[in-house]
Amino acid sequence: MISRIECNELRAVRIGTIARVFQALDASADLTVRWRGEALDRLIDSAHAELVDRCVTLLRERGWLTRVEVSFNHFGDRGRVDILAFDPGTRTVMVVEAKSAIGDEQETHGRLDVKARLGKMIAESVGWDGAVVVPALVLADSRPSRRIVREHGSAFARFDVRGRKALAWLRRPVGTVPTGLLWFVDVPDSRGVSTTRSARVRTGKSGD
Repeated sequence: MISRIECNELRAVRIGTIARVFQALDASADLTVRWRGEALDRLIDSAHAELVDRCVTLLRERGWLTRVEVSFNHFGDRGRVDILAFDPGTRTVMVVEAKSAIGDEQETHGRLDVKARLGKMIAESVGWDGAVVVPALVLADSRPSRRIVREHGSAFARFDVRGRKALAWLRRPVGTVPTGLLWFVDVPDSRGVSTTRSARVRTGKSGD
């Protein structure tokens, strides 16, 4: 069995067996699904790009300066901020994590924590002198994403300002600084059909 795995002869090898072998070696294995070659990757990238574009438009309409895909490397912490936003009047820096779909929740929260912690430094790298940093999570509006946020309330409790309240704060970011913002944005799927019945920005709670 080990020889088959080493020789990449995996047709008769169960995925669970492969996982146990890697676990014994204190390693891990990731399974990548390719739908029609790289078509799935392109669809995911397209949805993410559309989500980022809509967020940038929304922020600029509310007076925020924006930069996308801002990279950073600080003592081993490295990555890219989907959207870096700055309100000159209040010197508020916002690091935005845009997710067209929620995969690994812990990874999502962990990466956003790092970016928020380094927010002032990242802002300085583009010439912005920030006073406070606010993390934000923006999700493509879909039933699975809403269900995850609803069913894992404790994990998302850090985002204390959501939906319409988040959009109102973006328009006038004064008063108490939120520990986190969360809102949903309607994004068309691969067929050009909206993920919600309307093409407006949706809120994070039913009834909002």
